[in-house]
Amino acid sequence: MSFPVITLIALLSYFISRALLKSSKQVYVGLSLALLMIIGLTIYSIGISILGLHISATSFSIVILIVTFIETTFLERHITKIKKGEIGSNVKSVEREYNEIFFLIGFGLGGIVLSLISGLMVLGELELELIFKIVFTAFALIIYMLTFLGVKYANLKVRYAVRGTILSFAMVLLAYFGNSIILINYL
Repeated sequence: MSFPVITLIALLSYFISRALLKSSKQVYVGLSLALLMIIGLTIYSIGISILGLHISATSFSIVILIVTFIETTFLERHITKIKKGEIGSNVKSVEREYNEIFFLIGFGLGGIVLSLISGLMVLGELELELIFKIVFTAFALIIYMLTFLGVKYANLKVRYAVRGTILSFAMVLLAYFGNSIILINYL
């Protein structure tokens, strides 16, 4: 099973569990299920190895980036509804959603670090494609880390955190999916 398919299945499992569960811990349960799916599918298709660890870490990092973006979008929508006075009584508080996003940003940072470290361990020869992945993953890590630190220490507003997350997500997508297209067609 390929890397994009594993990531897609994990994302689908997250969204299905999020839709089915109505508890306050639905984000964490969904991420746990996505992680279990990634580990299980990676072990099934590749086995237990450093390459399997790298694929699992990278796939989970992408899942966390997508989930962080979507949860932050939900938070922005929730805040907009509160400002308009259209909010019901059975939703999570803004503070609770903010804490979940804060956790996701920190967890995503850890996932990107693990992905970068395991990717460096997998390196055989340093080819142009691998250098491209390392550079864009490092950029994503820097952007994600600045977003995390901005939320924690500089009271960065959530809308700016969304922009940092989107930029970080674009860097990871470019590093892992666009590198072959760019290198084959233009270099």
